[in-house]
Amino acid sequence: MDVLAPPIFLLTDFGERDHYAGHMKAVIAAIAPLAPVIDLSHGIEPYAVDEAAWMLEITLPVLPERAVVIAVVDPGVGTSRRALVVCREGRHFVGPDNGVLTPILRGTRADDEGECDVREITAPQFRRATACNTFHGRDIFAPAGAYLATGLDHQRLGPPVSDPVLLPPCRGEPNGFGRLLGRVIHIDRYGNLITTIRASQLFPRFAIDAGGREIDVHVRTFAEAPPGALFCHADSSGFVAIAVNQGSAAALLGARRGDPVVVHAR
Repeated sequence: MDVLAPPIFLLTDFGERDHYAGHMKAVIAAIAPLAPVIDLSHGIEPYAVDEAAWMLEITLPVLPERAVVIAVVDPGVGTSRRALVVCREGRHFVGPDNGVLTPILRGTRADDEGECDVREITAPQFRRATACNTFHGRDIFAPAGAYLATGLDHQRLGPPVSDPVLLPPCRGEPNGFGRLLGRVIHIDRYGNLITTIRASQLFPRFAIDAGGREIDVHVRTFAEAPPGALFCHADSSGFVAIAVNQGSAAALLGARRGDPVVVHAR
């Protein structure tokens, strides 16, 4: 076993209240006890595959070499949907074939033929002997990720896949002249609304329509706005966010994840 085992990152919608994330860690510890296990997040909104894919995308730039990521947001667990492992640039990503791995499959740069190797996890010796139909996170994905951290060649997990499920690109879409349509993809614990509109897409002069309000205050950082003021800014994720200094934009606007957001040129 490699003394310097690569870290395993967990991304799920399991939350912290129940045993689900803990059981995944227990399975990992039995197979790869020397691999650090890092919680990326267990706070994805239940069943929100698109939110998990977005979080995976913004995590890619900070992942260490040889990282193993297990992403489990899996409303189709137990159905005919496939279990995947993806190898890209020395890192491994494990999760259901429902689009959650889209940022890896599509890549953040132009895709090159053969750059990404996708396999279906079918080898029975690398999963728990009795796999429950409703908990593949524990019984299929956690073992696969743990074995990868011990140095297993990902090709041993199963046959190649040429048609993985892909979600639409996470970006603002043209919506008439000088307009971009996006939506709220994530609401953080501060009530900041992170949108699908990339900061790189913004017009030189613009305003944002969200929650029945026009937001035309743009700042670089929170402290540039008075306490309680509503504004927008380029979030650390690289996406446009709507926020309130020392307050909650979600509460102020009555916003929910998935709500539409429109950027229009001025």
